[in-house]
Amino acid sequence: MRKNLFLLLIALMAAAMPSLTMAQSKSGLGFPCYNNDFKLELTTTKKSITSCNDTVQLSVSYTGNPDVYWTDGYYGTTRVVSANGYYQAYAYDYDSTHFGCADTTAGVFVTVNDAYIKAYTGSFTNPTKLCDGSSVNLYAYSTAPVRWNNGDSTNTITVTKGGKYYAVAKSINGCVDTSEVLEVIVSSVKQLQIKATSDTVVCLGDSVALELKTKYGYNGFYWTPFYSKEKSIKVGNSGSVQVYGLDSATGCSVVSNSISVTILTPTIEPLCMVTVDSATGKNKLIWNVSSGKRTAMYNIYRESNFAGEFDLIGDADLTSAGTFLDTQVNPKQRPFTYFIEAIDSCNNRDLMSRYYAHTTLHLTANLGVSGENNLNWSDYIGIYPLNTYVIYRSNNSGKFTPIASVAATVKSYSDLNPPSGKNRYYIGIKGVTACDTSGKSLSINSNMVAFGILGVEDQLSSLGGISPNPCVDFLDVRFVQGGKQSLQICDLQGKVLKRLEVGTAENTRISVADLSAGIYLLCDGKGGAMKFVKQ
Repeated sequence: MRKNLFLLLIALMAAAMPSLTMAQSKSGLGFPCYNNDFKLELTTTKKSITSCNDTVQLSVSYTGNPDVYWTDGYYGTTRVVSANGYYQAYAYDYDSTHFGCADTTAGVFVTVNDAYIKAYTGSFTNPTKLCDGSSVNLYAYSTAPVRWNNGDSTNTITVTKGGKYYAVAKSINGCVDTSEVLEVIVSSVKQLQIKATSDTVVCLGDSVALELKTKYGYNGFYWTPFYSKEKSIKVGNSGSVQVYGLDSATGCSVVSNSISVTILTPTIEPLCMVTVDSATGKNKLIWNVSSGKRTAMYNIYRESNFAGEFDLIGDADLTSAGTFLDTQVNPKQRPFTYFIEAIDSCNNRDLMSRYYAHTTLHLTANLGVSGENNLNWSDYIGIYPLNTYVIYRSNNSGKFTPIASVAATVKSYSDLNPPSGKNRYYIGIKGVTACDTSGKSLSINSNMVAFGILGVEDQLSSLGGISPNPCVDFLDVRFVQGGKQSLQICDLQGKVLKRLEVGTAENTRISVADLSAGIYLLCDGKGGAMKFVKQ
């Protein structure tokens, strides 16, 4: 009650004496003081206090009998400060005769402990229990930079190992605070082990046998991605296989080692091209022999006389280096369509192989009424994109050279002014095929046609016959006409095994004793070839 009346009195006197100046008051608050002994001051003489304690005690010394207030509203002469700030006290000494006196202390800046820290776990349990391979985040809330006892200096750390963790905060004022200790307990679990009891790389239709080797300690497990709960399974699909389980002792989930299963589906190994072999004059098929596919052999198919129906005309193993020579047909007669089929070690094949067929480039010719040589050819099918056809010509058995090229949409060409003598022609394609891995283009050739003195007869075989057939040590060769002859002995894939230059006689004997038993071709280099058997 005294305090309230005193404050009211101050307000009334301030209104009644507006001209009273600060110099009339000892304290400077506007009141005449007749008690010259009145005095108020803080016990500390410092302008600021910095403490690493959580609190600081402030006290006021005074004379007289004043009421002491603080600028933040606190009443009393002694107080404990727990917050940073600026503190100052003021007092009124009420005297009924002299209207009281007022005085203020000096101010002081107070800074208490500024290194507060609190630590907690992401699991909100202490201690925190982890399973092997899992982790937990530990957090530190602090008003100062943090360093954990494991050396990390971030407020959040991820823990995978067991142990006791705490953090220390140190402020710029040198104050230090330490958090509570957080304990992490890691439970080690017995690992699940699976094992393949067969080859993990198998053909389509086969399966891989897998078995769980861990025999106890789990109250539940299953295979993924198959969700089987059997101890052993058979897998017929490619992919990674694991087992998930629950450790009965710790309650921890655990995952096994991983086994990769590969099911080799039959592959499509398409033809690269079909060209007319210059040595034999026969259609030669070329393709890439792929490794790592378990391919055992290749079946060779040629379209029959019924559209879309193909006959099996032969096969080739991996030693043939991706070539096959079709000796059963004459490329001069018409175009032929082929595809190959890769057969794997399980005798599987991809039925889509037939959609990667190639059709040969077939050239025909006729003599124009004005002496021009007219060429017409069919489309080559199997290379995309196909941009250009190139026309090659040889005069009087000379070297073939390109004389023109046309867009792939064009299928004819007329040599209007051919040179005199014998002229031979073929159509070529230069393009990048599936066989090319170096960026270089390969040539695909049509059959050859001829004009001139000998006409088309130039392309007929010079071979008249061979005997005996089968043979053992030698082969007698009869030629249509005499003269020096160049012969080659080839295998059925067109590979040249021997080159022979024979005399001018129309009949000659050549040795085949060094050849292994098998079937071979005797080629004359003009497109003629005869098959013989070496016993």
